[in-house]
Amino acid sequence: MPPKLSAQTGKAGDQTRMALLMAGVRLFGTKGVDATSTREIAAAANANIASIAYHFGGKDGLRLACAEMVAGRIQAVVLPVLQSIDARDDPAAAQAAFERVIMGVADFMLGQVEARDIASFMVREMGVPGPVFDKVYADFILPVHRSLCTLLGLATGQDPESDLIRLGTFSIAGQVVYFRIGHAIVARRMEWQQPGPDELAAIKTVILGNIRAFVATNRKPVR
Repeated sequence: MPPKLSAQTGKAGDQTRMALLMAGVRLFGTKGVDATSTREIAAAANANIASIAYHFGGKDGLRLACAEMVAGRIQAVVLPVLQSIDARDDPAAAQAAFERVIMGVADFMLGQVEARDIASFMVREMGVPGPVFDKVYADFILPVHRSLCTLLGLATGQDPESDLIRLGTFSIAGQVVYFRIGHAIVARRMEWQQPGPDELAAIKTVILGNIRAFVATNRKPVR
């Protein structure tokens, strides 16, 4: 059992834990888990290698904690909006709520520096079935995706669990992920020297237009 920490040591321990998490997200996302050593992570976090075992029990525990932290960061953006929504049977309100969520995710993923590492980590982890994938899918991806499908289904009049709506939701959310992980390609093709608020607004306008085009194309006619 680890020794009881004093308040000062506890604060330092929290800082070390967070530094290890951030280093883990960056290195796991860049190199993959197998190619990343605990020594590299500790060095990147400016921490003792033993601190990984102390805080997480080892590399696998750190990997899971990284996934939980990443999911928590995105949930902090998405859940307050979802929880405030009361669309009921109003398609227009449902569409507006769906747009608010996606725009909020876009602001976070495209406007925050840390989101680049988060996106790389998520893309790599979601391509590798296993305990981390299963936990993130069950605790984060599935409930959020279902909530978005409910809104998009109500906005279009379609069954929220239909293939159309489930794939449509993935397609729309995937645009945000692409603009994050492909930011260098997009910036070069658009000849953006230093992407900033104006460039983010331009991307959001395109994504918003795609949402509205999807709804308009797939809206069931009112009888």
